[in-house]
Amino acid sequence: MAVLLTAVLAPAQAGRLDDIAARGVLRVGSTGDYKPFSYLQAGGGFIGMDVELADELARSLGVRLQLVPTSWPTLMADLGADKFDLALSGVSVTAERQRRALFSVPYLHDGKTPITRCENVARYQTLAQIDRPDVRLIVNPGGTNERFARARAPHAQLTVYPDNVTIFGQIVSGAADLMMTDAIETRLQQRLHPQLCAVHPEAPIDMTDKAILLPRDAALKAYVDRWLQQRLDNGDVPKRLERWLAFPWGLEPLREAIDRRLLLAQDVARAKWNAKAAIEDLPREEQVIAAAVRQGATLGLPEAWVRTVFRAQIEASKTVQRALYARWQAEGAGRFDDAPDLAKTIRPELDRLTTQLLRAMADNEAVLHDSGRRADVAIAMQGLQARAVNPAAAGQALAPFLPAAPSAGE
Repeated sequence: MAVLLTAVLAPAQAGRLDDIAARGVLRVGSTGDYKPFSYLQAGGGFIGMDVELADELARSLGVRLQLVPTSWPTLMADLGADKFDLALSGVSVTAERQRRALFSVPYLHDGKTPITRCENVARYQTLAQIDRPDVRLIVNPGGTNERFARARAPHAQLTVYPDNVTIFGQIVSGAADLMMTDAIETRLQQRLHPQLCAVHPEAPIDMTDKAILLPRDAALKAYVDRWLQQRLDNGDVPKRLERWLAFPWGLEPLREAIDRRLLLAQDVARAKWNAKAAIEDLPREEQVIAAAVRQGATLGLPEAWVRTVFRAQIEASKTVQRALYARWQAEGAGRFDDAPDLAKTIRPELDRLTTQLLRAMADNEAVLHDSGRRADVAIAMQGLQARAVNPAAAGQALAPFLPAAPSAGE
């Protein structure tokens, strides 16, 4: 890579590459709402194929990666305002964007196609069937999906829905009939939502490319093009894309339930501190585990696994509480006036999270018990906000889902 960088810089002034090297950081804009390319977890961590590529590109330059959140409506303005050096987020090449910026060589040929409830696939095969006043079309704002819908289906009832992560639930629930989006996204979303089907993703209505969005800097483009072309030539990018399409994105509800339950331990501690109650309540703990076992049985979950998981969640919660008690005792803390009520507020929320956690365990049981998917599960779980509160407790809570790989001698 050093030889490659030298070859790129020789005929032209370095410009942006010099800035990146001097800064020691490659700033990459990413929307965080477009699986399998870029997804921002609730805990603040980005995952996805383009996130991986961004990290490898930064390392090839000998700098560290800084991911900069952006959005489809503000993408071009953020690039123009120098908020990042380039954008990697499943960005489509369009004439409008090309007038204001450069693109790398494309790494995916794609196009727009519908996704709808499976029983409606035959109804939305063509634009003529979609561009009707009785069709409820939904899109996310500010990007190529919205522009395509407005230009190609102007007679449909168009809803611009603000959240590209939850938008597919609107189709599942019947609040919308279909969405027009990239074929690659329809392929993924039909895996995540069994009620939805991609409509001829192999033959999208139009064709477009996905590439890395770049400022007008010839040296940076030349470097990125050569770096990316190497990965296209050796087949790395297509293999990586298939891996991220098969990634267990459905683990997000599980990660969220674990995270929220562990964060709630802080409120539990404040409520117990006010009541001068002990942290450990073994009879109550056994009641919680027994209730989880009964609920898990209705979902077909093995009793031993449910017990292991919920024992770990309880122990993790106590680790958080003990650390807080020790700090408050050292500080001579008094009563917390804003502490929520343990019985009326905290426990009902814990019960809700128990249901979510068990449902997520049932939905992802095959993945969670597949030793070959440990790395994917670890990536899916890495964005816990609670890790910043107490890393040891986060490790305890995740332990049942991230068993240590066997050593070479085992």
